[in-house]
Amino acid sequence: MWLVVGFICLGWMVSLCLHEFGHAIVAYWGGDTSVKDKGYLTLNPLKYTEPGLSLILPIFFLLIGGIALPGGAVYINQSRLRDRFWQSAVSAAGPLANILLILFLSIPFILTSNSVLSWESFNLNRELLQIIYVSLAFVINLNVYVVIINLLPLPPLDGYGIIEPWLPGSIRPQLQQFGKYGIWILIGLLWFAQPFNQFLWQIADPVSNGLRIPPLAAAIGGEIFRRNSVYLVLGLIVILWIFRDKKAGIYRQGTKFIAAGKYQEAIAAFDRAIAIDPKYAEAWQMRGYALLCWQKYAEALTAYDRALQIQPESPDFWNERGLVLNRLNRDEEALTAYEKATQLQPDFPLFWYNQARTLFSLQRYEEAISAYDRTIELKADAADAWYDKACCYAALGNLPLAISHLQEAIALGSEELREFAKTDVDFESIREDPQFQKAIATPD
Repeated sequence: MWLVVGFICLGWMVSLCLHEFGHAIVAYWGGDTSVKDKGYLTLNPLKYTEPGLSLILPIFFLLIGGIALPGGAVYINQSRLRDRFWQSAVSAAGPLANILLILFLSIPFILTSNSVLSWESFNLNRELLQIIYVSLAFVINLNVYVVIINLLPLPPLDGYGIIEPWLPGSIRPQLQQFGKYGIWILIGLLWFAQPFNQFLWQIADPVSNGLRIPPLAAAIGGEIFRRNSVYLVLGLIVILWIFRDKKAGIYRQGTKFIAAGKYQEAIAAFDRAIAIDPKYAEAWQMRGYALLCWQKYAEALTAYDRALQIQPESPDFWNERGLVLNRLNRDEEALTAYEKATQLQPDFPLFWYNQARTLFSLQRYEEAISAYDRTIELKADAADAWYDKACCYAALGNLPLAISHLQEAIALGSEELREFAKTDVDFESIREDPQFQKAIATPD
């Protein structure tokens, strides 16, 4: 019996780790290379943003009710992803990893049901064979169920993450606020709205049947797990607690303070993480970011310089150092920082965009246009880059190109860009031109 519990716990942990790894590896391919620095390109559960949410909470729900809830996702820097296709792909990668695992674990059931093999042909001890049989059946059923739950279009689940980049910007903030309570709403629906829970199982059961998973075997595995898993789960929690990464936990606490706008508390948290490990580059970086948000620019610059001493090849650190230097009106130094970032990661549009904006501030319009071109080459729908490029052409007195780029920006962006252009001082030299007036006129 204990072996069944152990197999199920192990299988469930592996499925959760693969889910998180799926998010991380696709984010890495999509441009967020910071996931590598954070240690997410691993199957080590202690490296995830919320080990408790990723492992303990789902197993706890399995223990008390047999409900498989998805674990917490790794932290992805959405601004670093190349476009909204990649944003959707990152969210889809977690459920896809579960689907691939389901298909892999189902192979023995598919082969034996088609009489290609029998379970006895695996040449294992009969008792061990029965343990593997019921454990695999239950783990597969759980994964099918969790994929269905995770694909619900409810914040903060992956189903919502897939569609979020394509939603109108006007409704995203409200949905994100709702997302703070989404997981609790889901728990309430699963526990207290039995028709909803039954509906999900009615979807999951045919999928499991299609994979030739015997319902009786899955039911036996689940019953054995629920009856005998208390001490094993508690032991797992204790082990995870003992071997937790203390500085990473403090770091995560600091990022939450930043999200809540509590910058002073965030800085104190990062200071505690740095006290544990003075060479914790990400903590120095986030300390600098909190100071940047708090408008303590000189101190922020010191923090970024310390981070760069530890990791001089981090394009993110150079880019954020440039942002601080911009705030200090040290644009020439900021330009050097952005150039370093683009050298280290030449295929990331944000770095080129920040470089272009700084060149524009320095009135080096031709060079700025070249940098904006590179931004647009990497991200064709970058409305702000099209708009700023129009400003460059206006400054150079090239009316046709200024208007054509402004029109493209409005088409890609929103009516907000049209309204902003009506009062933008960068278009002052061409404001009275009839063609410009026509371009910014509000459509009937």
